[in-house]
Amino acid sequence: MASSKRSRTRSTNSYSPLRPPAAEHDAAAQAAATLAETLDALIERETRLGELIDAADPDDLPTLIKLFSLHAQIASRIGRLLRDQRALGGQAADGIAGAISQALDELANELNIPL
Repeated sequence: MASSKRSRTRSTNSYSPLRPPAAEHDAAAQAAATLAETLDALIERETRLGELIDAADPDDLPTLIKLFSLHAQIASRIGRLLRDQRALGGQAADGIAGAISQALDELANELNIPL
């Protein structure tokens, strides 16, 4: 009796490691959308900050230091969010595989070893 119950449980469980459950897919899609909105907002602020830097008095060093510090922080966050976006989209693995392939090709050329 227990074996039939176990087999029924296995047959109704449609989870596959290759295909995420619908709830996980929806959560990832929503995270990607939120991430895109955040990136858009940060890029817009970075553009406005660039305009402020261009309009700032070149002799006002304390203000310029604050503006450039903020500029660096926003640029860093944009970079991290772009990496996160790339990882969520599955593009990160492709980039790593390409880099490894290129490195192996360069080593093979330098060492005159056919791959």
